[in-house]
Amino acid sequence: MGSVKSVKINEMPKENEFGSGIFEFSDDYSVFDYGKMPDIIPKKGECLARMATWNFLELEKLGIKTHFLKYIEPNKMVFKSVRVLYPGKDEITAYTKNYLIPLEIIFRNSLPAGSSVFKALESGEIIVEDLGLKHMPEPGEKLERPIIDITTKLEETDRRIDWGEAKRISALTDAEVEKIIEIVFKINHFITKRANEIGIEHADGKVELAFGPNREIILVDVCGTPDENRFLYNNFHISKQVLRDYYKKTSWYEEMEKAKVKGKTKNEWPIPTRLPGELINAVSEMYKATCEMWTGETVWRANLQRSILEIKRHI
Repeated sequence: MGSVKSVKINEMPKENEFGSGIFEFSDDYSVFDYGKMPDIIPKKGECLARMATWNFLELEKLGIKTHFLKYIEPNKMVFKSVRVLYPGKDEITAYTKNYLIPLEIIFRNSLPAGSSVFKALESGEIIVEDLGLKHMPEPGEKLERPIIDITTKLEETDRRIDWGEAKRISALTDAEVEKIIEIVFKINHFITKRANEIGIEHADGKVELAFGPNREIILVDVCGTPDENRFLYNNFHISKQVLRDYYKKTSWYEEMEKAKVKGKTKNEWPIPTRLPGELINAVSEMYKATCEMWTGETVWRANLQRSILEIKRHI
């Protein structure tokens, strides 16, 4: 069980054979690595399932291999499963097959307010040259060309790393790194193109990849949704960033950041306050409207502009 979706494995994967499983997308949400928050966003899970399904089908037409099998209404997805092997346990070599590549790969097209890049720049974790820039960026700045960040995936807290460490912990060859970069940019281009078609901006997003039974690279988990990607409409976030923005103004966020600095475990973090009911309804409509625009399917007749106006009253 993850913070926003549950996983049921029907058939365990083997070294040379996919297994199978079912994602059930919930209406829960997670921000700031807290885990499941106290409220739900109605229909959010169905929106994510519908958008992810549409993306998988379109990406496969472009030659991207994926683990997608089929969509089950309203909020489930059947997928091919791979093994989860952990770095540092001598389980992964350059000859290992059918396993999750233990990386989260992030692509960035712009640097909107709220991007983790600004925090990383402030702390010295990265420098402006890492972004291909010669100056300190401003919130909302567009990048001349997309860039890629990499973080760990199977550690308790995601950690930004470089390609050298990524190759080592994932047992990647130089050729495989080049292929991964090619696939990631292709996925980013697809999502950006679709966003432009419906009048929204695609600022950044993330993907997860795996090796299949023949050590072919496949796209796993989901991509191109308001939870995996940062979308904006007229410079306004239409993703779970709006929930981050709401909580950043609360005392809970300040207390949680202090707890992190003190090295407290997640069990010791303060409990989040509840969302106002009007905000929950507005964010739900935002997800539904984005889903309908993205897939071209009318399900709820949601109104994006109306939802944004209500969200703005709270953040």
